[in-house]
Parts: sequence; C-alpha cells; structure tokens
Amino acid sequence: MTVTTWLRAKDGTVRVTFDALDRPTVHAPTWEAAAFGLGWATARHRRSQMDLLRRRSHGRLAEVLGPGAVPDDVRQRTLGLAQVARACWEGLPPSQRRTLEAYADGVDAAPRGADDEPWAPSDCVAVAQQLLRELSSDGQDVRMVEVMRRTLPPAVVAFLLDGRDEFAVGIDGTVPDPCRSAPPVADLMSLMAEPPGPPGPLVVADRRPVGSNAWAVTQGGTAVLANDMHLELTSPSLMYAARLVVRDVTVEGVTVPGLPSLVSGTNGRVAWGFTRLPADTCELRELTPGDTLGTYRYGDAEEPYTVRRERIAVRGADDVEVDVHDTPWGPVVDTLCGRPLALSGNLTDPAALDFALTGLYEVTDVTEAADLLNDCGMPPLNVLLADESGDIAWTVTGRYPRRAGGPRGFSNPVLDPWPTPRLAPRELPRLLTPSSGYVVSCNHADALGRTEALGWNFFPGTRARRAAATLATAGPHDEARSAALQLDLDADLYTYYRDLALRHLPERGPAVLGALREEVLAWRGTSHHDEYGFALLVVFRELLREELFAALTRPCRRYDETFTYCYNGHEGPLRRLLDALAPGLVPAPWSGPAAFVVGMLGSARALLTRRGGSTEPVRWGSVNLLAPTPLGVPPVTARPAAHETGLSGCPESLRVTQPDFGAAMRLVVAPARPADGLLTLPGSPSGTGPEDLEHVIRWVGGRTHPLRPPGNGDGGADGHGGGNGDAGHRPEPSRTPEGRTL
Repeated sequence: MTVTTWLRAKDGTVRVTFDALDRPTVHAPTWEAAAFGLGWATARHRRSQMDLLRRRSHGRLAEVLGPGAVPDDVRQRTLGLAQVARACWEGLPPSQRRTLEAYADGVDAAPRGADDEPWAPSDCVAVAQQLLRELSSDGQDVRMVEVMRRTLPPAVVAFLLDGRDEFAVGIDGTVPDPCRSAPPVADLMSLMAEPPGPPGPLVVADRRPVGSNAWAVTQGGTAVLANDMHLELTSPSLMYAARLVVRDVTVEGVTVPGLPSLVSGTNGRVAWGFTRLPADTCELRELTPGDTLGTYRYGDAEEPYTVRRERIAVRGADDVEVDVHDTPWGPVVDTLCGRPLALSGNLTDPAALDFALTGLYEVTDVTEAADLLNDCGMPPLNVLLADESGDIAWTVTGRYPRRAGGPRGFSNPVLDPWPTPRLAPRELPRLLTPSSGYVVSCNHADALGRTEALGWNFFPGTRARRAAATLATAGPHDEARSAALQLDLDADLYTYYRDLALRHLPERGPAVLGALREEVLAWRGTSHHDEYGFALLVVFRELLREELFAALTRPCRRYDETFTYCYNGHEGPLRRLLDALAPGLVPAPWSGPAAFVVGMLGSARALLTRRGGSTEPVRWGSVNLLAPTPLGVPPVTARPAAHETGLSGCPESLRVTQPDFGAAMRLVVAPARPADGLLTLPGSPSGTGPEDLEHVIRWVGGRTHPLRPPGNGDGGADGHGGGNGDAGHRPEPSRTPEGRTL
C-alpha cells in the first residue's frame, strides 16, 4: 500500500510517497523543495541516527552515551571540526546554503521528541565531515614514513614501502608486465638478528579497505554502472534509499542520513558511483618547543600557541575540559619524542567541503558530470560514470594538494609552502570510454600512473584485477551480470599461502601436522561462509605478516613506542620476504624457514581453537560473524538473528566483508533503463522491526531489491512504474556465484 504525505516548503507543495519497501519518493517543484522533502522523509525514519552522526563528528557523543565516549570526543574536539564546519557553512555559495536550509527545515518539520535538538544547516556539514574523516588519512601513514626514514636503512625503507604491485591493473583493465626487485638481504638479515623487544601492541595495522568497488561497462550502445561502497556496517544501516522527482527529472539512489543530496545513483541520463581514493591530503609538522612555556620555535623566533579550551559534557559524570594548542597550520594532535605534531589537511580546511554534488541532478552526459565533479568539494574519491548514450568514464573528485608523488614524511614548518598549493580541477585525470569497453576502480593505484600524483598508500589491485578479468570476457554485461560480480567470492590471494603451507608440511608426519595439512587442503579457493580451511589461512597470513614486519621494524618501535606499519600495499613486500626465507631471514627464535612457517601455521590453529573451543576445522562463517555497530541514541541492540549470521566474503574478495564492515549498499543501473536497476541495502529505511531483519537477511544471502520497488507513486517521470515487481516480498529463487539456490 502506498502512503502519501503532503508538505508545504518555501518553494511550494511537496508530495512524499512511500513504496512497498517504505522507500520515499519526493515530488517537488524545485530541487530546494526536494531537499526539504528528503530531510523530512529521512528524519521520519532516522532522526536518532542523524543526531548521533552529527554528535560523533563534533565531539558530543559523551552527552548522551556517557564516559565511554569521552576519548572519541576529545579527538574530535582537538581537530576543531565544529569551528571548521561553521567556517565551511559561511563560505558556501548562496545556492548551496539554500539547499542546506531547505533540508534542515524539512528535518525540523518531521515529528520529533521533546528532547530532540533542531537540525541546523551546518549539521549537514558535520555529517559530511564525518565521511571525510572516515575516507581520509589521519596522519598515521605520514608518521610511519618519517619514523622509518629516521631509524631504518634507506634500502629497507624503499623495500617496505615499495609501490610496485604484482596485482597491478589499469583503470581500463590494462595489466602491466610484472616488475619485482630483489630484497636488500644484508640489511634485512642485520635487522632480523636484533634481539626481540618486550611484548607490545601489534606492529602491523591492517586497515579496512574502506572505499568500495565500482565499474562501468559499455556494450551494444548501453552502459551499466555498478557500485558497492564498503563502509562500517551499522544498525540502522548507514545508507538510505530515496527518489527525487522535479519536473521531468527523476533522481534515484542512496544518501547518508544528514546529507541533502544523493551520493550514488542516476538521473536517467547519467549514473554515478564512487570509491575511496587513498589520497595524500594530510600533513604533520614537527615543532621544536621554545624556551618559554607555551611557545614553539619558528626559525629564530619563538611563537605562542593559541590555546583553545574545550568543555565536554558527560552524561552521568563531571564535564571534561581539554586545552587544545592551535598553530597557523592546525591543532597539535600528538607528540613524537617529546616534540609536538601539528596536523593540517582537508579535514581541517573549511574550503575542502561543499555541496556542489546536487548539480549532478541536471547533467546530461559523462563529460558534463566529470567537469562538475572535478571541481566538487568532497572526500578524495574515484568517480565512475555511465550515460544513456553508452559512454563511460573514470575521474576523481575532491581537493588534492600538489605533491611530488611517493611516500612522504613530515612537512617543514619553515621551508614547505603554506597554505599547501592544490591541483586545479583541469589538472585532475580522467578517462573517457576506453577501447577496453570498461573502467574499474577498487581503491587501487592505476597501473598506468593516472593516480600517481594524487596518493601513494594504495591497496593492492587484487579485487580490481578480478573484476577486470570478468568484464573483459564476452557479454552480455547487463545488470544481472554486474550484480553477480559484486558477490564474487574468489579469494585467489590466499592460494599463495596455501601453497606455502603445503611446501613445508610433510605429507607423512606427526598426526598434528597431518591434521593441519588436511585442513589446508580442504579449502576450495573462495571466501564462502561454508569454506573449511580458509579461516586457518587468513590467520596464518596475519601471523606471518606480524612476525616478519615486527622483527624488521624493531628500531622504529624503540624510537616511537606507538609506531605502526600501516602501508596498505604490504602484500608485495610480504611475499618477497617469504620467497627469500633463509636461516638468517626468519625471526627469532625460529631456526629456519620450515620451522617458522609450520610454527606460524600451528599458532594460527591454536588461536582458532582458543576462539572456538574446538580443535576441529572451522567454517569461515563461524569466524566471520555479522556484528553491526549500533547507531542509535540511546544505542540500539544488535539484531539477534543477524548477529549469529556467518558472512561470505573477505577484504580480498570482490564481496568484501568483515563482521562490522562491508557493502553499505549495492547499486547496479543502466541510465538508459533505470527501471531495471537493482539496489540492496543491509537494512530497511526505518532501521527497526521485522522488516529491517528481512532486509539484513536478504543482504547477507546476496539477494537484491529493484531500484524501483512497486508502489512508488506515479512511476516517475518516465512512467515505467516499479520495473521488477515485488522482489522485496515474493523473491524468485536466485543463485549465488557458487550455484546455491537462495
């Protein structure tokens, strides 16, 4: 049954209908009025989530969650994001301010409780800042490079930060010739010979592959866009589906509660999607304390800090006061060997964010969309585009400093220019309808250097190469095929570790080694939740990585007790180390390669036994259990049935999952036929009740909903109605890539 609500905005009457999945369609006379309707509909479903997102961004969580939220609040207050948001709001052009004001008016027009605070236009900036923080460097990679350069031989630094990727692939699918250099064996052996230090935190920081998969493929004059954004899995889900209809234009896709625009979707002419680009946008400056208290040295002079006092209200406890030391470059966020570190970057720059994204609603082709996005204030992102004429494109959006390229340590307060110069929009790379017929982005570096000037800490091209290989095969490359590719569970990266284990495990030996060998051989090459042996290989790889890199970076940890090796491209150096294993290249106390490899495999089995309470082989799904992060005020409880659900996928498969991380949305759409589009979210619009659990179960099982469910009002401007029928309530049996009927 369709539910309709009529609203009055400044620009006229707004009609909001809710379809069979409770997704809103907003009919409005202007885009500002549509923002009003979007704000009203989103607040109707997600007001508490919106409040939590703005509080998280500006360091006000402890007001409602109590003392446990104070450390997060201190970090956010130190960054001064509330002040940055106000400056951002004041610098927005009038048209964008009107959009944010209309959205805020719509939020406040929705029913709210007596304790709910009004929504200010600048709260939209707060939500955008939270996404920018999630998708940007926090400076730890810069600190890592600086500490490594101060403590390790140059050849070892170059080896550990080597950007050559054996999984490299171009945006257009080009696969370069492999290029590997020999490791600096003498320097590595010298580091391995150092005595181990006291036990401490893990050295390797295995960052989540935040950022997503996306591709656009064109065939027979029709282009299809696929986008699945990998973000924190939350309850309610982070994304919110909506349609906006203004005059003869229908825009449909997803937004984040609190944002006044759709972040991925289509306007019927062009479709757009994004993936994270691990850009080099953050700077740390090491300051020398002055002789006078409260000062730092700048050249031959002493300069005072600007002290900003932040008072954090704490539910059920006393307020917490924090004194933040600001500098011309940014706030002091940490110290290294007693010296203050001042942070600057896109996150602290009011000019780094704007809301020009709504301009996509009116674009007519990929070139026009790329022009707009190249000059758009967003997090650093890859952009994938497709249009109704069959053209496709890749480019980037966001603000990018002008860099020399490659890993970079601290900036010099005196010698390095400030403000840091930026690339002009016209200098940003793009690729239009390549001869391969597709473009693909999975957070990897472009093999042909298109992303070289934008960043260096990229993830390996494992997922991108898998997607490219599939897109390069014969078609049809329609919506169904892209939807199936989003669920691909190939985990070929772990074949290397299976083979490594089998080389060192004797075919005939003690029973315990025989059991390990059988468990390794049970793996069939995927990350399906029913796989046996895969969990063992995943933990085996993690232990190998930690032992080897911790041994090589002992001087770093002695110099900086908080040091972490957070290079996203560490798979290359790890494999080269394992290929070169010799008696002098294994960490103490292991006597040689075989003892080390088998020892790590045995330790992996012991960890799984400790976790599961059994020595028997474990299913991957029993380890990779869904555990979404609560996003409600007060915190909502995890969904009981979903909490016990084993997830297929892993960070190295196209279907990326971890217990609290994965595809926050899966969109597949051809702009020429949006009624055939597909959209899946890990939760319902309201985020509560049995309907929400049904959405989660469908998402876990790899089943999808239509982009246009039935009951969406009048069928939109093109009159195509609901497209795929009531797929949300009476789904036809479908098959996963493994051939299992759902």
